[in-house]
Amino acid sequence: MKKYLVPGFLLVALLVFPLACAKQSKPPQKVSRLFALTYNYSSGKEPSFLIAEDFDKDENLDLVVANSASNTFSFYKGNPDGSFNEQVVYQTGADPICVAAADFNKDGLPDLAELNYADQDIRVFLNTGRGGFRNAGHVLKPGKIPINLTAGDFNEDGFPDLAVTLRFHKVVILFGKGNGNFSEPENIPMLGQPTALVAGDYNNDKHVDIAVALAGTGNTGVEILWGKGNGQFEPSKRFKGGGQPLSIANIDVNGDGYLDIITSSNPLHAITFLLNNKDGTFKTMKDFAAGDFPKFIAAGDFNGDGVPDIAVTNSTNDLLAVSLGRKDGTFTYPPIFHPTDAYPQGIVVGDFNHDGLIDIAVSCRDKGLIDIFLKKNMVNPSATAS
Repeated sequence: MKKYLVPGFLLVALLVFPLACAKQSKPPQKVSRLFALTYNYSSGKEPSFLIAEDFDKDENLDLVVANSASNTFSFYKGNPDGSFNEQVVYQTGADPICVAAADFNKDGLPDLAELNYADQDIRVFLNTGRGGFRNAGHVLKPGKIPINLTAGDFNEDGFPDLAVTLRFHKVVILFGKGNGNFSEPENIPMLGQPTALVAGDYNNDKHVDIAVALAGTGNTGVEILWGKGNGQFEPSKRFKGGGQPLSIANIDVNGDGYLDIITSSNPLHAITFLLNNKDGTFKTMKDFAAGDFPKFIAAGDFNGDGVPDIAVTNSTNDLLAVSLGRKDGTFTYPPIFHPTDAYPQGIVVGDFNHDGLIDIAVSCRDKGLIDIFLKKNMVNPSATAS
C-alpha cells in the first residue's frame, strides 16, 4: 500500500559513533535535510538489492527490488510526479539477492537478470514491451555461492554479458548470445573473497573493465580487471579499498573524465574513496565516516554544485546518510541523516519527478517497504569537513 508522508522540516541531531577505522575529529552539527520521505510502497519479504531503469520507455524511471525472503522480485512502474504504481510481483528462484538490467535479446528494451543465492543460479526475465516481464526459461549456473552480478559488453559483440562474484575467490563471466541465453561461465581467479563488483572504463581505452571489492581475511581492498575488448581481462594489483568492502560504486569526484571508486565497509563503519591516478593506479584516500554500519552506497550530485556526493544506508540505525563531495576527493562531515523505515538496505538514485533534482529510493528490509525520498527544492546547506 502506498503511504503519503508529510515532509518534515526539523533539524537532525547527529550522533558520533565509535569507529574502528574512520576517525571523526569534529563534533556533529545540526544540518537541514536535503530530502523529504514522500512515499513508501509495500514490497515482498526482506527487500534488498534495488535498481532503477526506464523499462517501459515512457521516460519515467521504474524500480525493481529483489525480495530475498519471499523468492520474488517486485516491479514498480514510475509516474511523472515521482510516485510509483503498486508492485507487480514475479516469482524467482530461492533467495534472490541481486538484479541487473540490460537488453539481453536486442529488442531495444531493458531486461532483467536476477541472482538466487540459495539455488546458486541466475534467471533471465525478458521485457514484454507491455510494462512487464516473462521468464525466459534459462537457468544459468555461475558456480558455487554467487554473491553479486553486473552487466556489460565485455567482448564487444553487441550483446550484454554478465560478471558474477563467487564467494570462494572467483569472478566468472557469462557471455550473452543475444537471445536471452548465455555461455557457460569462464573463471577469473581472485586472491581475496570477492563481494561486490561494478563495471566501468577506468583507463578510458573504450573497453569495459570490472572493479571488484575484496573482503575476508588478508587480501582485502579493490582489484581492477582490465578489459581487453575481446572478453579477456588482465588483473591489476590490489588497491587498498576499505577493510571489509561489501558495496562498491563508480564516481568521478574531480570531473577529470576518469572514473573513481568508492566502497563501504559495513563491519568497520567506514567509507573509502579511491582516486583514479589516470595511469592504471588509484590513490586510496583516508577512510571517513558516513554513519554506523554503512550498507549499500550510491553516488549523485545531490546539491547541484556539479560535484558528486554519496548516499549510504545505515541498516542498524534506520538512517540514510548523505555526505557532500568536494573536488579533492574528500566529503563533508557530519553526514546529513534522513530517517528511514526499519533496516534500510538497497539504494538507487535518479530524477524520479522530472524536476532536474536527484532523488533516492531505499529498500527497507524489516517492514518490507520501499521508501522514496524526493529532493527538496531549497537552498542546500553547507557542512563542515571532518
